[in-house]
Amino acid sequence: MRILAAAISVVAMSVAVLPAAAQYGQVERTQAEIALEEATANLETNRVTRTEASQACGTRDYQACFELADMYRKGLGGDQDYKSAADNYRKACDGKVAEACSGLAYLTVQGRGMDADTARARQLYDKACDYGDVSGCAAYGNMIYTGQGGSKNVAEGTRLLQESCDKAYEWACERLSTLGAYQPDDSTWERLEDVRRRY
Repeated sequence: MRILAAAISVVAMSVAVLPAAAQYGQVERTQAEIALEEATANLETNRVTRTEASQACGTRDYQACFELADMYRKGLGGDQDYKSAADNYRKACDGKVAEACSGLAYLTVQGRGMDADTARARQLYDKACDYGDVSGCAAYGNMIYTGQGGSKNVAEGTRLLQESCDKAYEWACERLSTLGAYQPDDSTWERLEDVRRRY
């Protein structure tokens, strides 16, 4: 009798520690299962997007070429492929997509999908800046300031970094501060510091 009572007690305690859904025959999915389902859905969505971008790029939709290049660089919707990323950034840059010139310049500096070439990267950042990409202007200013890929010009580099910072591109502000070229009494610096404190 004691053995039966002990067995009933163990079963009752086991049921009590199960989640409520499991006690009533329902099985909940684990976080890992949910994450896997989401990743699978995202991969399929990215594959479709990558295929569509590839088709649009073939029709000289240069924004699509830029998006395709980003997907190759990040490995979205398929394998990561720096050479294909560079090829598509080049097409988009030739089509005057400013961010594509910056993307190609970044790969060129890093030597991903091609040999590293700081002089060529500097030209590409200059082109990105001419087309209106603030990150390209900041990178170009940094290369001029430090003399990467060409002659050094601290004043011009500072000007380009300052203009990018004035457009709220935070990396440029941080770079100016790191280089020691930043004026601490500048209102832009104070504004960014205030934003940083509030958030």
